[in-house]
Amino acid sequence: MRAKKFKPNFITKIRRVFYALYLSAEKAFRASKKEKKQVEKKFAWLLTTNKVCEKYYKREELKILDLNNLSFIDFNSRDGISLKGVVYEPNKTSNKWVIASHWFAGHKLWSLHHSKVLSEMGYNILAYDFRGHADSKKAETYMGAIEFNDLMGAFDWLKSNKKIDKLILHGTSMGAYVSNFCAIKYYHELIMHNLIAVISDCTYGSVYNLFLHVRNVYLKIIPKRKIKKLIQKNLTKYERLNEDINLTAADIFKLMDESDNDLVPTLFIHSKDDKVTPPADTYELLLKRSKICNQDEHLVFNYAMHTQSLRNHFKKFNYKIIEFISKIENLNEDYSSLIDKWRLLEEEEKDKKSVLLF
Repeated sequence: MRAKKFKPNFITKIRRVFYALYLSAEKAFRASKKEKKQVEKKFAWLLTTNKVCEKYYKREELKILDLNNLSFIDFNSRDGISLKGVVYEPNKTSNKWVIASHWFAGHKLWSLHHSKVLSEMGYNILAYDFRGHADSKKAETYMGAIEFNDLMGAFDWLKSNKKIDKLILHGTSMGAYVSNFCAIKYYHELIMHNLIAVISDCTYGSVYNLFLHVRNVYLKIIPKRKIKKLIQKNLTKYERLNEDINLTAADIFKLMDESDNDLVPTLFIHSKDDKVTPPADTYELLLKRSKICNQDEHLVFNYAMHTQSLRNHFKKFNYKIIEFISKIENLNEDYSSLIDKWRLLEEEEKDKKSVLLF
């Protein structure tokens, strides 16, 4: 009997287009054959992303140069999908860990680069590819409605293979949504393994709100009432085709209403002019959460391309993370050496220029 042919849904088709575009952009920074010969084949892609950090981000601090501290892993999501990950362990004697989740159509190396500051604070990092992305198994994409199983699969691998004294969930865009969702849905399980904080960069509160925001930015010609019906129709269609998917329930606001769990302190980062994810969702989450958690903090920029607040506002972005985690750890650890090392309190010429790069 012939295997059932894989038919990608609309979201998956969009993901493929953007993934191809991102890879095409990365090719401009591809390592030379001479450079590739100097490292093992498995590290070749990292040479490329390191160059992107240097030439495009203009931030050598984000490069991963100690390749001996990297190892590649295989694990399964909680619903049985084969996933690939990378473990970055520059702090061998530390049991402080980060699980880093990338954006839609991204890959694990970018979540590693974007969470690099935490490795400078004594944390080790597990980054992974969502299903259907990069090296993980081919699968449909549902913008977090099922991908939360991927993050929890990474968590299962971590707790089975490493000691966890402190845990941070770090996510960007879809990765931020999944991190926020899991921190509420699996609160007790994660707290038992010492989850202390979430870093949420340009999240959305629900899949519905995400699609509506995209309409408001790019499809204004279509009446709002009509687009709302169209969005709901498509969400229902996907749910009908796959009974394991509930896109309507992919909603952090609803999850909070249905849950009596406490909340994990979260740093919300966003840009007011984000053209992909709705900054209004970040504001609404902060307001809704403030009734339960008084340790949340936020950093909202006036401008930055989607997922690029780190590039546009490198020093403010990382300083805020250091400040936030220092408070949460509550150990009065001195990170002044890191602040000096990365010159986070000094304005250089490239910091002035960075405001033009959006």
